[in-house]
Amino acid sequence: MMTASSFAGPPDVLRSPETDRALTYRFSPEDERLLDEVQRGCFAYFWREVEPPAMLARDRLKSPVSSIAAVGFQLSSLPIGVERGWITREEGEQRALTILDALLARDDNKRFGMYLHFVDRNTGGLSHTSYEVLASTIDSALFIAGALPAGQYFGGAVNDRVDKLVRDANWKAFVRASDSYLCMGWRPTDKTRMDGDGEFHHAAWTVASAEEHIIYWLAVGSPVAEHAIEPASYYKLRREIGKHDDMPHYVVSWSGTLFHYFFSQCWIDFRSFEADDPSAFGVSLPRVDWFENSRRAVLTHRQRCIEVADQFHTFSENIWGLSACTGPNSYLVPHVQPNMAKDDKWHEGTVTPYAAGSSIMFAPKECVDALRAMRDLKDKDGKPFAWRDIDAGGFGLVDSFNLDLNFASDDYVGIDEGPMLLAIENARTGLIWRLFMEHPVSKLAAERLKLSPRGRD
Repeated sequence: MMTASSFAGPPDVLRSPETDRALTYRFSPEDERLLDEVQRGCFAYFWREVEPPAMLARDRLKSPVSSIAAVGFQLSSLPIGVERGWITREEGEQRALTILDALLARDDNKRFGMYLHFVDRNTGGLSHTSYEVLASTIDSALFIAGALPAGQYFGGAVNDRVDKLVRDANWKAFVRASDSYLCMGWRPTDKTRMDGDGEFHHAAWTVASAEEHIIYWLAVGSPVAEHAIEPASYYKLRREIGKHDDMPHYVVSWSGTLFHYFFSQCWIDFRSFEADDPSAFGVSLPRVDWFENSRRAVLTHRQRCIEVADQFHTFSENIWGLSACTGPNSYLVPHVQPNMAKDDKWHEGTVTPYAAGSSIMFAPKECVDALRAMRDLKDKDGKPFAWRDIDAGGFGLVDSFNLDLNFASDDYVGIDEGPMLLAIENARTGLIWRLFMEHPVSKLAAERLKLSPRGRD
C-alpha cells in the first residue's frame, strides 16, 4: 500500500544506523574490477563521441547535436580519467580547455549566462536543427556543476575559464517575480538568433528533488551579488512526504524516476551535512537529510520493482531500476510510486542500468549486485544481452533493455552515462564530491543555506 502525506504532521527525514552501514560499505576486489570496467565504458563515451574543433560530447549516440548538460558530465569525467590512468593529465587539461574555449567564445549559445540546452557539436554555437532552442537553467546547472570539479582539479587556465562561467551565470534574471522560484529558461522569439527579443519560460522549478537542488545550490552560491538568489527560495521548494507499505517515509519527487534522487548528489556531498533546517528561514517544512532521503528512495524503488516482477520479467532481486532513458520506440520517463503524480508508468518493465549504477552512493551492496547481474546477463545464444565490449568499440552497459520485448538499446545518452560514471567514483573514492565541495561556490552555498557540517567519528 502506498501513501503520501498521510501523517499527522510532516515527519523529518533523519539519518539512521542503516545510513552509516551504507557509508562504511567496502567493495571487494571483485567489485572493484567490475566497477572499473563499468566506469571505463562510461568514460569511453565522453572521450570518443566528440568532433573537432569543439570536442563536445554528443547528446546521444544517434543525435547530431551536443547537450550542454552532457558536457557538464564530460568535464567532470576528465579528472576521473586521469586518476584511473585512462588518459594523461595533459590530455585531460587540454580537452577541458578546448571544450570551455569553444563555448565561451560564442555569443549565440547563451543568454544571461545560461547556455542553450542543445548546441552545435562541432562549434558550440546555436544549432540550426529542429531541436529545442532554450537557454535552460537545469541544463546550464548541470554544465556548470560539472565544470567546477575540472576547474578545481586542473587549476590554472581551466579554473580561469570555469570562474568566468560561474560569474557570467545570472541566476537572478530567471527568478519568477510572482513566487521567487527559478523559471526553466529563456527562449528567443526568432529561433535562428540569440541576440533578439525573447521570453522567459512560464514554468518554474518548485519541487525539492535532485534537479532543483543543483540549480538552487549554484544560484545561492553565486559569488556575484547581483546574480545570486535568496537562500530562502531553496527552502520553499515543495517537500511532499510519501512511503510504501511499512518502509521508511521520504520526500518524493513528481514522477519517482530515480534520476530525481541522484542527479544533484553526483556533485553535492550531502553526506557531510546534518539535516537541513527550513525553520531557520521562517519556512515550516520538515528537516531533511538528503543523503538519507535518497537512500530510502532507492531501496523503496528497488522493492517496488521486485514486487511487480511477475508482471515484468526483466525485474528480479538484482535487476531493477527505472529512470529516463531510450526505449524500444521512444524516449521514456517512467513514473514509480510513491510520487506526487500518484501513478505508475512502468513502460513494460524497461530497465536502464544507469538507474541502479548511479544509486550506488546510497545502496552500495544492492547496486553493485545489480551491475554484476546486468553485466552477466546472457541471451539465448549465450552472448551478453546488456553489455557491449569496450575494446570492440562498445560503451559497456547498454542504455536500457527489456527481456519481455527481447530489446537492448543500441543508443547511448550522455546524461545517463555521466551520472553512473560520477556516482561510482564517489562511492569508491569520493573524488568528485571532494573537488566540487572544495570550490568557493559550494562553500558559499553551504554557508548561505546554513548547513551544519556533520561530525566525523
